[in-house]
Amino acid sequence: MDRRKIDVVLSTFLIIVSVIIFTNDGLVEGGAESDLGSMFLPRLVAGLIIIFAATISIQSFRKLAKGTQPEGQEIITTNGFSGVFIYIGIFIAYWFTVPHVGFLVATPFIMIAVALLLGGRNWVPIIATSVITPVLIYYGSKEFLRVYLPTWTL
Repeated sequence: MDRRKIDVVLSTFLIIVSVIIFTNDGLVEGGAESDLGSMFLPRLVAGLIIIFAATISIQSFRKLAKGTQPEGQEIITTNGFSGVFIYIGIFIAYWFTVPHVGFLVATPFIMIAVALLLGGRNWVPIIATSVITPVLIYYGSKEFLRVYLPTWTL
């Protein structure tokens, strides 16, 4: 299965959905109103999805237009679902541990586990990303969105 074709189709779908979210004011009834407005976060995320999906789609479309043969990473093997089951197991473990150990403790471990599952081998960026990202999300949700993520309960 050629990953480049999947990238183009999924990116197109994500861009269409993001444009709908970005342009439609009627998506929110009530909601958590902040100084930035109740549609700020959905529009910010939709804008980022448009940028990232367009980047992926353009790269894949250029390779398809040139007619180059897919390389090793551009072919998706569909022989087995062990990785999918492991990922689901990681997600279930995260779901059950977050209420007890908190978002800031559980998330870095889960991010490291998913990075290893996806084949990451460079430890410095994996650990840095796995620690910095949850801290930024926790701080941003608390300070800007007034959403309090789970904390340590043990």
